[in-house]
Amino acid sequence: MGRKNRKPLANRTPLTQAAGAGDVAAMRADWDKALTYLQRGNQAKALRLIREALARHGQGSPLLLRALGTVHSCAAAVTNDPAVRARHHRDALQAARRAVELAPDSLELSHFRALLLHEAASDGRAYEEVITESERGLSIKVPSDPAPHSLCLPAPDLDYLRAELRTLIQKANLASISLWVKTLGGTGDDKVFDFFPMADDSVELHPLPAAPVPRWANEIKKATKTPEERRKEVEVQLAAMRLVEQQQLLQASAASSSPPQSEGDEDEPPCSSPQCDVGLWRA
Repeated sequence: MGRKNRKPLANRTPLTQAAGAGDVAAMRADWDKALTYLQRGNQAKALRLIREALARHGQGSPLLLRALGTVHSCAAAVTNDPAVRARHHRDALQAARRAVELAPDSLELSHFRALLLHEAASDGRAYEEVITESERGLSIKVPSDPAPHSLCLPAPDLDYLRAELRTLIQKANLASISLWVKTLGGTGDDKVFDFFPMADDSVELHPLPAAPVPRWANEIKKATKTPEERRKEVEVQLAAMRLVEQQQLLQASAASSSPPQSEGDEDEPPCSSPQCDVGLWRA
């Protein structure tokens, strides 16, 4: 009994590429369905719908990959289990990385990935990745049209996305400095800078108790600091001054880069971006 002739498998690469340029309207319809369940708090249903859409349209759609990362990010924002949250963050970042690889000239997707990196960051190395991705997005000479990769229509303009990337760089620098000072000071208190008197703070001075008079003159010893202690003290003071300057720049940048609200916002469809609780997707 002879072997049956099996039909050779077709090359999947052209299929994936064709799916990436497929019916955008159908993909947006799938996202609208998933967004409805996401707004109702049913993240599992929304995640299943996006995965089914990826299975139908192929894994080469940056728009659906961004939708997948958005759902994972929202699921991470509402869970209290650290392990589940870490898994959703990992899957969201993986989807964002694949989307950026498919469209490396998209400023919209670079902003999306930088936001997810900042959301999941918890140490200095993670904040360096936020800065690296933001700087990569700012270095794109001729960005593509943001509309095909935006879950919200109309898509934000390029100047707004660049301003948001600069804001993320400032936030990441602030967080990195804060972590460094906490590690240097050996404390995890959020008020680590309270011992630095600012110009607007009123400092109350308390009289020091009088030192006991020594019996012999040669018993007087001058209190001195070691060079290492002085170096650490100077480093902490410089880091605090840099943190205050970064905060002032961040506030000024946020005030100047906030886009004006149009009069027809109430009639527009739900707008979405990657995060639930800090404005990465809006409804």
